[in-house]
Amino acid sequence: MTSNLAEVDVKTQNCLEEVDFTAHGKLAVANLNIDSSLAESTEISLWELSNYSAVEWWLMEYEPKPDASNLEKVRGYLEAFHHLCEVEDWERASKIIEINLDIPNNTELHNPLITWGYYSEVIDLYSRLCGKLGPASDAVCFFGLGNVYHYLGSYDEAISYYKESLSRMLKIGYSLGVGKVWGSMANTYLAIREYDLALSCYEECLVISRKTNDRESIGSTLGNLGNIDFALGKYDIAIDSAEQHFMIAEKIGNLQGIGIALTNWGNALFKLGHHLEAHKQFLRAYEIFIEIGDRRSEALIFYNLASFQADLGNLPLAIDSSNLALSIATELDIPLAKECQELKEQLLSKQT
Repeated sequence: MTSNLAEVDVKTQNCLEEVDFTAHGKLAVANLNIDSSLAESTEISLWELSNYSAVEWWLMEYEPKPDASNLEKVRGYLEAFHHLCEVEDWERASKIIEINLDIPNNTELHNPLITWGYYSEVIDLYSRLCGKLGPASDAVCFFGLGNVYHYLGSYDEAISYYKESLSRMLKIGYSLGVGKVWGSMANTYLAIREYDLALSCYEECLVISRKTNDRESIGSTLGNLGNIDFALGKYDIAIDSAEQHFMIAEKIGNLQGIGIALTNWGNALFKLGHHLEAHKQFLRAYEIFIEIGDRRSEALIFYNLASFQADLGNLPLAIDSSNLALSIATELDIPLAKECQELKEQLLSKQT
C-alpha cells in the first residue's frame, strides 16, 4: 500500500486513462437528431441555433488532454447538456446524462459522476431537470439528489428527496425503483443511527428486490443489514452478511458491491482481532475502488487502514494513512473528513 498521496492520485487516474470518454459523442449527435430538427424548423432564432451548434461542437470536436481529470474527460457531455437546457430542450438534455460510458461497473453518465465525487456538478444536473419532464424523470432526479446529499452528510435533505422520489416511483408503478429508494433511505437512517427505521426500510427493500429479482439490491441489502449488526457489536453475524453480499456481487460482476462487501468484511474481522485477514480484505477492496474511481470509498479504506496500523502500534504508517484519508475526504467535502482529522490528532498525540 502506497503512502504517497501523489502516487495514489496518479494510480486512480491511470486506471481510467485508456477509456475513451468521448467515443459516443458522434453517436449521441445522431441520436439527438439535432440537424434534422433544425432543418425542419422555420422559427428557430440565432441564439437557439448557436446553442445547438455548441452542442454539436462539444460532442464531436471536444478532445480532453491525455492527463485530464475524469471531470474534464466528460466535459463535452456536460457542456452539451447545459446548452440544451439553455434552449429548454429538456428531452434531449436528459438523453445526454443517460449516455452510457464504457467504464468499469458504471452505466449512465450521472452515475460515475457520483462515484467520482463530483457532487456539485451532479446536483446541478438533477436540479435543472427537476419538474421538466414528468414523474418518471423527477423520480430519478430526486433519487439522485438524495444519494448526493447522503454522501455530503446532509441527511435530512437526503431523506426528504428520497421521500419525493418514492412518491413518484409509486405513482408510476416502478417497483424496481421503489426497492432502490427504500434501500438508500435505509442507508441514511443507518448513518444517523436510527436503527429501527433503517431495519424497516431494508426489509421493505428486500421484499421488493426479491419480487423484481434485483440481485444487486438483494446483495447490498443483506450487506447493509450486517452493518446494523456491526453497529450493535454482533461482528460474527456481520461477517456472514458481508460474505452473502460478496458472493452475490461477485456472481453478477458488481465491482462496487464487491468492494463494499470486502470493506464491511474487513471491518468485522478487525473488530474480532483477525488483523491479517482484515488487512487482506481492505487491500482487495482498495484495488477495486481504484479500478472504478470511487474516491469516497478510497478515503474509507485509508481511514480503516489508519485504525488498523494504530492498533498494531505502527504509528508512522497510521498517520500516513490518516493523511491520505483526510486529503481525499476534504477534497470531496464529506463528513468523513472530520473523523479523519480527529483520528490524525489522536495519532499525533500518541507519537509525542
